[in-house]
Amino acid sequence: MSEGNRYRQAVRAVWQRSEQQYLGWPGERREQAEAGVAALLARLRECSSEEELFLRYWEAGDPPGVLLERHLPGAFSASDRLTLEEACFRRRLLELRPGG
Repeated sequence: MSEGNRYRQAVRAVWQRSEQQYLGWPGERREQAEAGVAALLARLRECSSEEELFLRYWEAGDPPGVLLERHLPGAFSASDRLTLEEACFRRRLLELRPGG
């Protein structure tokens, strides 16, 4: 396995773990995050390939995180916001796959 493939596999695993954490949050907490998740997913849907998605994830200044934060109530910690951001990347990744 090439270095690039191992790297991408590790990032995908982080995204998957964050999605699982997010899905484990109480329903009320997920509802509070809904507007932010919808806004970030809409932006990520501009990515038409996994390559674009990875480039968006590593953009300088964290535009995905900034967008997400604008749509969340203040009760979300930096760790919570990162979990949401990574969960959104995982969801978009799954949408890009055949049958997604």
